[in-house]
Amino acid sequence: MRNKEAMKDPWLIEVVPAQQTGRSSFTHSNIECRNPTHAKECYYTAAARLVNVNRWNEYAGKATASFQLFDAAGNAINRPVQKNDYLRINIPGPGNPDADGGDWVQVLQSGEKSGVEQQLTFITVRTCANPLTSNMGPTHFFDYPATSTFVIFRKQLTIMAAVFGRNEHSNLKSQNLFTRIRNWFIYIGAQLGLANLQWKALTHGLLHAKEH
Repeated sequence: MRNKEAMKDPWLIEVVPAQQTGRSSFTHSNIECRNPTHAKECYYTAAARLVNVNRWNEYAGKATASFQLFDAAGNAINRPVQKNDYLRINIPGPGNPDADGGDWVQVLQSGEKSGVEQQLTFITVRTCANPLTSNMGPTHFFDYPATSTFVIFRKQLTIMAAVFGRNEHSNLKSQNLFTRIRNWFIYIGAQLGLANLQWKALTHGLLHAKEH
């Protein structure tokens, strides 16, 4: 499924923010199921994995970024993700000097939609300041208003796991020169497709990971 094809679906148009400025991206994995019962089973398994953010690294593989969920008060938690939660991301390579190595996003929206032929679970996050400090600027390699929308989408017998990146700009606002250099190189890497490798590992894992 191509980006243009995916964005023709009204459900995805509703939950994925519009692309207005900067870079956009679309990474996905699909599986074809045997029958409607099998399709629903696969969908519910993948959707449960999607909202279990703390295990994304297990599904994607140990060499990928790790994710830790925090509630709106900044407490580390282990439960399904909710609106207003925070995610701390630790990517492979140089950590963020402004945030003890992590990059931060906040959950703008999360939810589900269900119909006879379609089902959708989604999470949209936006770059944000580190909630554990008094820093007011975005503590992330992307600047405002960059978002990522993670979806599990069933359409008849096809299950798609996807990540839609929207309005991505390098964050060069830090007072720390090393942070600005780091963020710029990560942004260039994203343009070259390195971010897609991370998201491809995650979308594949959400659909195919074997439980221990």
